[in-house]
Amino acid sequence: MNLVEMSDLLGIRFIGENQVISNLAYDSREIEPGGVFFAIKGQDQDGHEYIEKAIEKGAIAIVGEEDLTFDIPYFQVFNTKKALAVVSNEYYETPSKDINLVGVIGTNGKTTITYLIQHVFECLGVDSGLIGTNGSWVGQKKKATHTTPMSLDLNDLLKEGVKHNLPYLVMEVSSHGIKENRVDQIQFDRLIFTNITPEHLDYHKTFEDYLFTKMRPFIQLSDYQEDKVAIINCDDEHANYFIGATNGRVLTYGCKPQADLFAKDIVYTLERTEFSLYVKGEFMKRMTIPLFGKYNVYNVLSVLAYFYSLGYDPLKIVSFIENVSSIEGRFEYLKTENGVTVVIDYAHNPDAIFQVLTCLNVIATGQIITVLGAGGNRDKAKRKIMGKHATRLSDHVFFTSDNPRNEDPLSIIYDLLSGTSSVNYTVIVDRAKAIEAAIKKAKPNDLVVVLGKGHEKTQNINGKIVPFNDKIVVEEVIRKRGI
Repeated sequence: MNLVEMSDLLGIRFIGENQVISNLAYDSREIEPGGVFFAIKGQDQDGHEYIEKAIEKGAIAIVGEEDLTFDIPYFQVFNTKKALAVVSNEYYETPSKDINLVGVIGTNGKTTITYLIQHVFECLGVDSGLIGTNGSWVGQKKKATHTTPMSLDLNDLLKEGVKHNLPYLVMEVSSHGIKENRVDQIQFDRLIFTNITPEHLDYHKTFEDYLFTKMRPFIQLSDYQEDKVAIINCDDEHANYFIGATNGRVLTYGCKPQADLFAKDIVYTLERTEFSLYVKGEFMKRMTIPLFGKYNVYNVLSVLAYFYSLGYDPLKIVSFIENVSSIEGRFEYLKTENGVTVVIDYAHNPDAIFQVLTCLNVIATGQIITVLGAGGNRDKAKRKIMGKHATRLSDHVFFTSDNPRNEDPLSIIYDLLSGTSSVNYTVIVDRAKAIEAAIKKAKPNDLVVVLGKGHEKTQNINGKIVPFNDKIVVEEVIRKRGI
């Protein structure tokens, strides 16, 4: 790609020396001689402040939103993120068209579903890639900085997948990723809608904006060629919005008979969940999955629907899912010698907390003792709902710190307490001490439920990233107490 070709993509007339572009970057430190720097305004930093550094490193052109003048070509655009999506897609030769790409969209369940899909592909002996919260596996593992990478990084990963001849790639698609144009120009073959409940309203401001943002890829799916499939959880109260948003083929799943794939007679224990699987109204099998709770039934159904849409026999796929291993940070549990069970889960929003604790209440034979915090500098409105769910669905709650970032941890905890009039709680700001106190309080047959961080291995405190892993802390407490 050269500067004239880029200017054509941006719809901006370019007069000057045409040069070949060596690389694209939105971080001035990544610019190479002959590169183009995209100045992006972020939450914490403004890329326009780093233009001079990009030029010093050899940038031959700048794309930005402000009215500026430099000695090298400057392309002023309305939205730099959108411009980056358009240019990077062409720079990497529209890689999404050369790979079968499934995007998983919804408030909860995305990580589990993408993990299960890749697990099934492994069992089938089919190469696949994954992009999501826990990292990216495309050719080689790459650390994820966002659930959905920036458009430049995403196209780079997709190109890597094409280079390694990956036939399939599964990715989590976050509302931030959609809103910030990270998946613009990306051609999905399948989209899965899991569910939607109020979340990230500090960013979206209204639930309506959050809902419409999640719908956007489904609307765009109708612009593509034939054989594009939207896989929809029809039990969700907003399902019809997504069904109506796309002209692609629709395949539904749920726990009601009107779904194309549905589950019936669900029974679960801590170790497994059983249900009867029906496909197009026909009974297929009584399934047993090593995953906990009704919410995981929905996750499994979405995966079965996905492979059904590809033409696979559901019974073949069932056998692989029934042998799946646990997912890091998603309902991992440890049993102590004295009969206490400790559950570690990523649930960090009201609906996820409600689902986990509601399901645990069905099987609990002892008390439920919950450890819960909330992230700082994030949606404050959800905190009181989280606290209300925790105190109502637990026998005792230890409110503690999560990732406070630049907020006062006590202030966050007060927000969590603002939605409850219960007194069945203790405040211990230090998360490790709160976990230890919860385990110490537990008696045989009790459940200690540590929520919020799951797979995360660090804490963000006043801008400092410090090592912290809930599972390691739990294991250390169990070892120290000799239980």
